[in-house]
Amino acid sequence: MQLDPGELVAHYLRAVPIDEVMGHLARVAEFDRYQASLGIEEAAAVVAQVAHAAGVEEVAIERHPADGAARWWSFQAPVSWTPTAARLVVRSGESLLEVDHARDPFSIATCSAPTSPEGVTAPLVAVGGAVGGARLAGAIAVVERGAFSRPALLEELATAGALGFVTDVSVAGARPGVEHAGRIELPPGTPLFGFSVTGGQLAMLRAWAERGAEGHARIRVDRSAAMPVVTGVLPGHGDDREVWLTAHLCHPRPGANDNASGVAALLGIAAAHAASRRAERRHATARTLRFVWGPEFVGMAATLHGRIGGRLPSAVINLDMVGEDQALCGGPFLVERPPDSLPSLAAPLGEHLVAEAFARTRAGAGRWSPAQFTGFSDHALFADPRIGVPAVQLCHAPDRFNHSSGDALDKVSPVEMLRATAAGAALARVLADDSAVARAAVERVAAEWCGREEAAARRTAHRYRAVQHGAWGRGLVRHVARHTAAVRALAAGSVVEEPGGTAVDGPVVSAGWSGPFNARGVLADLPPHGRAALSALLREDKLNYARLLNFAVCCNGRRTRAQVVGEASFSLRAPVEPETAEQLFGALLQSGWVVEEPEPSAPATSAPSTSAYGAAAAP
Repeated sequence: MQLDPGELVAHYLRAVPIDEVMGHLARVAEFDRYQASLGIEEAAAVVAQVAHAAGVEEVAIERHPADGAARWWSFQAPVSWTPTAARLVVRSGESLLEVDHARDPFSIATCSAPTSPEGVTAPLVAVGGAVGGARLAGAIAVVERGAFSRPALLEELATAGALGFVTDVSVAGARPGVEHAGRIELPPGTPLFGFSVTGGQLAMLRAWAERGAEGHARIRVDRSAAMPVVTGVLPGHGDDREVWLTAHLCHPRPGANDNASGVAALLGIAAAHAASRRAERRHATARTLRFVWGPEFVGMAATLHGRIGGRLPSAVINLDMVGEDQALCGGPFLVERPPDSLPSLAAPLGEHLVAEAFARTRAGAGRWSPAQFTGFSDHALFADPRIGVPAVQLCHAPDRFNHSSGDALDKVSPVEMLRATAAGAALARVLADDSAVARAAVERVAAEWCGREEAAARRTAHRYRAVQHGAWGRGLVRHVARHTAAVRALAAGSVVEEPGGTAVDGPVVSAGWSGPFNARGVLADLPPHGRAALSALLREDKLNYARLLNFAVCCNGRRTRAQVVGEASFSLRAPVEPETAEQLFGALLQSGWVVEEPEPSAPATSAPSTSAYGAAAAP
């Protein structure tokens, strides 16, 4: 029996076992889930057990090397690192400060070097804007917050002979006077250890350092863990195209919204679908649903790498940070679309289903919004032009407690978790089963979405009417019209062809990398000066990462550099400053990840849709 999309959401709002989902979230949040650690292995075992009990089949924990040497394309394996003890004690007269990772989450910097078994006692030395002149050999540096952001600081501390450091990257709490320790990540193999404290604690340590205080640090590290990825399926009875649902398992504890919420939501979706398939005894045309829980980016890269040459999904739903209490954390619920280079019904259907979930739970506060593709999570790997699978992300942004000890269970809303899980389950049903909702309903949803998109493009064009004397805005309107025409055709069940070749005037640009695009790989392949310049750009504006990724997605060997920048800006719905575009594109060229060729490497081709609800062109 076909259901109206709203009725489908209502079904899953009833079917999702939200109390169980919240219980799963709490269990996962108990573990320190560094990408290759004993904690993430324990969390993986919990996820596998729950998934199997819910009815997911072929549940397996894939254990990948965690030696820093294994690679999946350009993605490098993490280094196994579990802090079994991490404690800093500082005394000054009768005063005492003790920071203990067992009690204080986020207090130890990831990948900190271990001390001797008995620990080390060393003087505290205050470090301001510069390391030069400070007597740091055999000392623990007390680093001011502003100084810690300098890229060269860690190298300077190591060169000066410091044993480790303590600094403040804390975030403000929900109540005045409350601070939460923030995340510090060190490069694998560093000789330093690091401790993260609050602003008040750092001010106290700085004063004590000036009085000659010493600190005792003891850090023990286990390196036996692998990098786990949990997978399982609900087998389909239709064609061999799978729909994947993904969430990243990694994060220091508690990591409740980021990303125990996504992990638990996936378990709730699996339970709801397994129960629905048992009860209805049908879904004769439903495709297989594959669930993937693993470390962010690198775990998905390892999973994809093992399947290249085999069967890729027809569509992906990524759940990342889906449970935040909006009143406390500050960000709306977002439906992030695939890039415009992958026309799909996943975006209009996903947005419609999320809107229905919010409408049917309107007693709970909160708002949602569509978002253009920025690629800050695992869905980015599927946007790569050689993978070419439409992936929708459900998430929240911003979250003022993200990457801090404040990301705890009290910041997660059960209502938001219910919305995310029900909407995700409904979208998975529609993407996996062409008969789940009537074609007329799909066409109506798509037509309404396309109308909104075209109207929004005209408003955006007017806002930027001064850019290039209006040429950018006119280009945006044409770009969106092409995109909505493809979406309307998909909704009608038509075969959608790739756009024909565009007239080029100058060298075309092609992807020069293998596997999914990896910004860290670009940085690694740049010379030191170029690496520093790109790192500064990415720190200066987080959206520069999204611009870089969208540039890469548009490098199909049939566009010039100017056309790539234009297409990427249209996809982002905002022009890119020429200087920024030149710097970002220059980094792609300098690293060798993009190459310029005198002529198009191949003529424009046409390819059939992978699914009525999938991509416009098969990968």
